[in-house]
Amino acid sequence: MDEIDLIFWQKLSVNSRLTYRELAEMIDMSVSTVHKRIKRLEEDGIITAYIARPSILALNCLAVVIYGTSNARSMEAVSKELGQHENILSIAIASGKFLYISAIVRNISELQDYSSYVSRTAQISDPTIGIVNLPYTSFPEPLTGIDYKILKSLNRDARKPIIDIADDTGLSAKTVRKHLDRMIENNLASFSIEWTPLYKDSFVTVFHIDLNEGTDMNSIIKHFYDKYSQNIIFCAGFSNIPNLILLETWSRTARDSQLILEELQTEGFKDVIPHIFLSIGWYECWIDQLLRTK
Repeated sequence: MDEIDLIFWQKLSVNSRLTYRELAEMIDMSVSTVHKRIKRLEEDGIITAYIARPSILALNCLAVVIYGTSNARSMEAVSKELGQHENILSIAIASGKFLYISAIVRNISELQDYSSYVSRTAQISDPTIGIVNLPYTSFPEPLTGIDYKILKSLNRDARKPIIDIADDTGLSAKTVRKHLDRMIENNLASFSIEWTPLYKDSFVTVFHIDLNEGTDMNSIIKHFYDKYSQNIIFCAGFSNIPNLILLETWSRTARDSQLILEELQTEGFKDVIPHIFLSIGWYECWIDQLLRTK
């Protein structure tokens, strides 16, 4: 994996339906080169699935990250057990027996029982519970029955051609395209990827960045995307933790990750704490189960 592969990850994690031609135009590469690189990422097991789901905004639910140090003996056994819970999307194991558990909960009233379950099962005595900030605040039109049919067809194969979706759903290609365009335009659906870096030649590090009081979180996140564009995987703040940002980065070597840490430490933040990923697992959640009923 290299910096070009990371760009593919960045683009496809936002919209996994981007065509090879669209990716080629974004990165200024030939279509054939893009196709070969994407296929290599799939063959190497770095990209493991292309996922389509109703968006968090469309379902009016919450994205939640719970993290902390586990007292369990086996992180793999704990992850396997946690992954059976219907809310959980992914679990990352980091250095120091540190776990990151990402999930979707239906509403705020469900959060207490879910977080208690995670704390108990993962044996995290002092978990941090973050509700991820959403970039959109307007309430959209609801998903239609046709929208659900299309997303069901795309659930584990989000790059499926429109003609194949039409065959699956019994709809016309024109209708499928119209509904897909509407869902994308109104942020009613998410088209993302599941991925697993090759840890033998990749270092994935999450930096916990404690901001000073009064810092504009949105401007800092924009700054990170501008400054660390060649390394950034994910960057998010939490609506219930106003001065914390998690910055997830990729680098080729441990030294490169150390250089990012050193650079962050010069920026005047209250604190910067790194955690190195050791593995990540992906799981189906209740939204996937919901699609199967449509």
